[in-house]
Amino acid sequence: MLGTFVQSIVTFTDAVFVSELGGVAIGAFGNGSLVYISLFMFCRGLADGVQITVANKDGAGETSSIGATLFNAQIYQLFLSSILFTALFLFGETIIVGLSESQDIGQAMIDFISVRGWGLFFAAQHMALVGFFIGLGRTNIILISALLIAVCNIFLDYLFINGNLGMPALGLQGAPLASSISEFVGFVFLLIYLIKIPALKKYGYHQLRKKLNLKHHLSLLKLSYPLMLQGVLSLSTWLVFFTLIEHMGTAALEAANNIKYMYFLAFVPLFGFGAAPRTIVSNLVGQGEKKIIPKIQRRIILLSVLFIVVFFHGALLYPEALIRMVDHNPELDPQVFEDSVYILKFVSGSIFIYSFAVVYFNSVAGLGETKMTFIVEVIAIALYLLGCYYFIYLWEWDIKDVWWVEYIYFCSLGIFSFIYLLYYRKKSVHE
Repeated sequence: MLGTFVQSIVTFTDAVFVSELGGVAIGAFGNGSLVYISLFMFCRGLADGVQITVANKDGAGETSSIGATLFNAQIYQLFLSSILFTALFLFGETIIVGLSESQDIGQAMIDFISVRGWGLFFAAQHMALVGFFIGLGRTNIILISALLIAVCNIFLDYLFINGNLGMPALGLQGAPLASSISEFVGFVFLLIYLIKIPALKKYGYHQLRKKLNLKHHLSLLKLSYPLMLQGVLSLSTWLVFFTLIEHMGTAALEAANNIKYMYFLAFVPLFGFGAAPRTIVSNLVGQGEKKIIPKIQRRIILLSVLFIVVFFHGALLYPEALIRMVDHNPELDPQVFEDSVYILKFVSGSIFIYSFAVVYFNSVAGLGETKMTFIVEVIAIALYLLGCYYFIYLWEWDIKDVWWVEYIYFCSLGIFSFIYLLYYRKKSVHE
């Protein structure tokens, strides 16, 4: 659960430190992180393709070719991260200036992205290895890697942001520097583990010859590109939402960012149980055991709901404590605090809905139907953006009410995925 969404952990710990720097830094960090993560989702989508492919090969007993899949995926990730970094370097400032209503927030976002962009190279390679290990069901090592990244990130935030232990106080720019270094540490740890552990030699990663064949592994890109596009669309849509909120004022943006960081807390279990059906369903397809899939889905949903109660019950029982945990702004407006508490309670229902929807949605991906997941994502996003247009732009609802769009998105994702799974099951019976 921790390993499947390392960005949540990194972003959450960064947010706690950055919140002490004031409203402009909070807004710049929040929206700057969304710009970065939107690009990162290209690399995440390719890693998801690695996970599905590895799980399918493992289920079919094709273990000797799994190492080649990983190695070629890492080369693809290197090309992809280089392209994304170049695009960010050339067009990032122009895009940020166009999006930002506040010049101060816009300039702070530019400073943030100029450092954070370097992390794309490390994050891409780390996620390729994460996809490999999760595809094999070896999640313990991912947990260790995620904890290592989180600990490094907290320690480096402490050093760089406020300038402790003799380090220079870098302020907002210290957060992206800490994150990028931590991701590099996580990548190196997993790579050394892969190379050194004898039990992993059967997958053929250690065989340096006859391994690089990008053309032969184009099927990986064909499987992954819908996942890449859907991830980028999803996070870019959230960037649109937060940009519209920024136009409502710095106070509204601070309240919205508080909720976003609480979402990252909920996403720790949700993305873990989202990864589970991608691995298990794909493995069962490789074994020819599709009939077991509905039973597996029910079990994962039960676990997903139970864990979201454990991780996110504070949204209803003690929301004030959670908001204080993430927002250390010394000049925090009482109204911002009150709005944040209200919104956190309100959106807790949408998170509960997502605990169901994430399993159905990722089961479709586990079947190899990644084009269908892209279609479902596009439909859900279209409805989400329509809600944003009416609630924020046209009807000018209060910041506490515009969060109905989250219910629209999560319900759409779950309903359309469930409908497709019923269709797929019926089609499989007739076949």
